Amino acid sequence: MNHDFNSTFPAEEVKKEGIKYGVYLGVISLVISIVSMYVLVNSSDFKISSIVTGSVSFVLMIALAAYFAVLLRKVAGGFWNFSQALKGIFVMLAISVIISTVGGALFNLANPEPQQIVFDKTINLTIETMESIGADDDLIDKQVADLEKQRDELREFSIGQNLKGLGIALIMYFVFALILAAILKRERPGFLPIQNDLNQTDNGGQYKSEQD
Repeated sequence: MNHDFNSTFPAEEVKKEGIKYGVYLGVISLVISIVSMYVLVNSSDFKISSIVTGSVSFVLMIALAAYFAVLLRKVAGGFWNFSQALKGIFVMLAISVIISTVGGALFNLANPEPQQIVFDKTINLTIETMESIGADDDLIDKQVADLEKQRDELREFSIGQNLKGLGIALIMYFVFALILAAILKRERPGFLPIQNDLNQTDNGGQYKSEQD
């Protein structure tokens, strides 16, 4: 008798937990971005601070996303194929990026000064860096003009701009989900018994073994 693993895969439970972990990850990401922004606002060496905060934030979010993905696999019973892993992980990451993006936009709308200060420091650093490598004045002016345009756009809350940024972030997170799914997929061995119910076992607590 053949048993279909897909019929026993706790998809709804994985989706539910994926949403919960996504909320956790999104809130953590939002807090990290806000803390990093204030660190940059108050830094005496903007270049070093931006490198450190960027690196720490990147590594921390990668590690947390991987950790929550491993927890999600445990919810699935310790086994899931690539497709199942991708769906579960992407739901988690999508919820995370929506929360962090919307939360960040609302924070900057209510308190725009820190972001503007960081942008001004970024413009100054860009000028210093390009001058140090001997870039042409026209190229510097163009780069600065582009940055100033972005800064001015951020001063006005734009739903279109935020949706565009969210769409780009979702594409990037989907690629990340593909990578995590490829790493964390774990196929159930054919000889391993399958539990048909998450809370109860068949035949008075006995698992059913797969037989051809």
